Amino acid sequence: MKERRRFPRFNRAELTVDVARPGIAGFLKLNPCTECMNFSLTGIQFGSDQAFEIGEKLVLDLSIYDVALREIPAVVVKSRLEDGHSWCTGVRFCFDSKRMQSARIRHRLLKIENNLRQAEEYPLLAT
Repeated sequence: MKERRRFPRFNRAELTVDVARPGIAGFLKLNPCTECMNFSLTGIQFGSDQAFEIGEKLVLDLSIYDVALREIPAVVVKSRLEDGHSWCTGVRFCFDSKRMQSARIRHRLLKIENNLRQAEEYPLLAT
């Protein structure tokens, strides 16, 4: 099958991902425990202990080393049960929101990508 991704993916768990539901739903449900599976400039894939609905809106906090992004809007594009109790969820960042169109957000996403690329190329230096 031909690769359709425009941006490379990086498979590193060093990226911390905190997931919340926006609005009142965020108060009614506990935030899931998550582990980043991979990252690209357009979205991420994470494992969690909770299921998400396709099309569900989420708010993400991303951080790695000295780079952090808070309250990133995202939408669930896939969610599947992996091993009987863990869920694999893919989300796409919502670049149509005005906040996501700022140069600062794009710059920080590029810094996260750069940190992950360096950690992949030089794993001993990433600790």
